Amino acid sequence: MERDALDDLDNKLFKDDVMAELWGVNLDEQLHFYYDESNNCRKFWIDSVKGDFNYNPEADFVLAGIACEENFQIPFAELVERFRLQKNVTELKSKSLFKGKDFLGCMGIRYTSALFQLIIDYDMYVHYKHVNNFFYTIVEIMDSITNPNEISEFGFDYFQLKSTFYNMLVPNINEVKDIMIKYHYPSIKTEDIEAFCNALLSTMDIRYNQKPDEKFLSGMLKHAAKKEELLFIQDEEEYLLQEDYSFFYAEPIMKFTKSYHHFDEELSIQEKILDMINKYSTNLSNYEFIDSKDNTMVQISDLVAGIFGRFFPFINATPSSDFRRIISELSDTQIDNCYMLNELMSKSDERNKGLLHSITAIGILKKSGLFFEYVSAEKKRRLKN
Repeated sequence: MERDALDDLDNKLFKDDVMAELWGVNLDEQLHFYYDESNNCRKFWIDSVKGDFNYNPEADFVLAGIACEENFQIPFAELVERFRLQKNVTELKSKSLFKGKDFLGCMGIRYTSALFQLIIDYDMYVHYKHVNNFFYTIVEIMDSITNPNEISEFGFDYFQLKSTFYNMLVPNINEVKDIMIKYHYPSIKTEDIEAFCNALLSTMDIRYNQKPDEKFLSGMLKHAAKKEELLFIQDEEEYLLQEDYSFFYAEPIMKFTKSYHHFDEELSIQEKILDMINKYSTNLSNYEFIDSKDNTMVQISDLVAGIFGRFFPFINATPSSDFRRIISELSDTQIDNCYMLNELMSKSDERNKGLLHSITAIGILKKSGLFFEYVSAEKKRRLKN
């Protein structure tokens, strides 16, 4: 699905100095960023034959890694010692060190402890760009049934409303998926607009039980049913929800132009990334694509991406009401590593709000904050006992 309108908006927001200052994003940041990705399905779509998404919609795409003041490499011999690797290991890889483990499982192993201590000892920062695939997909629907000016006139916040719309649809994600298949989303035929909108309305709570922002959105959806056009979800390739993730590689290059960006090679989209950078910017040479085998900092970033690539699906799938029970059952090592992860994230956020960037529902971010609040409380409790 083409997302030029959203991409331009996202880019404009970060390029606008006033908005960047308001959000605490320092566009003059001078760091060396190292990247790797996790949960990169290359293309996100609906398999109309199998009747399902081609990839778990809760497994968010993550482009993440470490950042530091200078361009240097930690000797691999030191990594072997710190991680206590076998002599035949030639490269740090999350697929090997975290093999078969979910987020909480990763928090209980020595490799994670060694990773966090390494980042602390070298005074480095963690960073990520994180994209909730389903959230990013359904925003197209909201932008087709209303617009920022209309939203503002009714006294609502555009970004909060996106989260509200997500929260209205995600509890019945399977029904929404079936509707998308039935009407060839995101290529809704004009004659199917009314049926498509009404079908989505049928998955939502009854209007009597809705909050004001939910009533606004369901009202806009009902109004859209009478339209002859849904701007962003017509005349697109059927069932294609995300063509690729190239924009999320290009975005930090264009955002932090005074920093240098080191990416693991991604041959399938490197040319597209270059085209995108040339489209929006001029004379940018602040990036490179390198083989991770030749750069230990990218290898470390692979582990960081592996952690965040497990963390966000855990937050997506776990009810916040389960957090206290889950955390109380964690080992001391798991508590310590969860606590250290939060400390590393807080350090990055204090340095620059632009280092941790999520495209997801605000409620998901609040859930992650709540999880770490409970972790901190549990750590303090155990220290007292």
